[in-house]
Amino acid sequence: MISLTPAIAGAQEFNGAATLGYGQSSISNGGGDFGTFTGDFTGTLSFDNGLHWGFDAKYYNADPDNISGDVSLWDLGTTLNYQFDNGGVLGGYLDYADFDSGLGLNLSSDVTSYGISGGYVVENAGFEAWIGESETSPSLPNGTDWTDFGARFRYQASDSAVFGGHYVRSDVSGGGVNLDLYSVGLGGYYRFNSGWGTYAGLVHQSFSDLDLDYTTLGIGVDYNLLEISEIPGQVSLELARTDIDVGGASGDIDTLRFGLTFPLGGRTSSTPLNSVARAAMAPRHNALTTLEDTTF
Repeated sequence: MISLTPAIAGAQEFNGAATLGYGQSSISNGGGDFGTFTGDFTGTLSFDNGLHWGFDAKYYNADPDNISGDVSLWDLGTTLNYQFDNGGVLGGYLDYADFDSGLGLNLSSDVTSYGISGGYVVENAGFEAWIGESETSPSLPNGTDWTDFGARFRYQASDSAVFGGHYVRSDVSGGGVNLDLYSVGLGGYYRFNSGWGTYAGLVHQSFSDLDLDYTTLGIGVDYNLLEISEIPGQVSLELARTDIDVGGASGDIDTLRFGLTFPLGGRTSSTPLNSVARAAMAPRHNALTTLEDTTF
């Protein structure tokens, strides 16, 4: 941090957004209902020497109806990238997720992911690929390795339209364990001149060795409060459905999700950070936390 102080003093630009959200979910076949409070933040600090320092944070708390206790998750991440004059990008990432269940199960665990990344950026498009490892607490059995790799792209079609997608895979093998989880998704956002915007995302995730699949579709609308006030924020409403298939049996989770998004820095609008579209365009660096981010 001390060595970065001169660079921070010369920072040229900061862009980011924060979203406060609430969702009400219903599980099919009498599985019950639960409410979810979420807080999301993303930001990038760009320096005049080509460095880009990124931050991401997510917190959610799920409170099932008629059940004592709740479930919470902290998901934190940071990236440091250097962009060359020709558009090439090279850097690394560090993610940390902490899960805690207060539903009488006394479950608490965390995952730390780290690795290297590279990509290419032009004026209105970008591509990134990465590879890394994850460590857990409690630890996995001796001799077990967790490897992550993935790629994502983003294209700014116009000042009003953006879309992107991802493929992320996590392989856990060794020590008698063999488990693969992958995530693939597409999402987009379009802003109308009247202040209204619409967004959609579709993400599919699969535990290939457990015959367990998740497919999440989210469609939403938002409105920019600057159209009627001096408040630089957006209100959003999304309807999402997650279809779960386990060994031929199926069920679904229907969610109505509200959000209040505040663009930060040079932004005037942002895809709501608690949306499926955002999860599809900006996944986490391992497939498990990408699954959690998409569903909640």
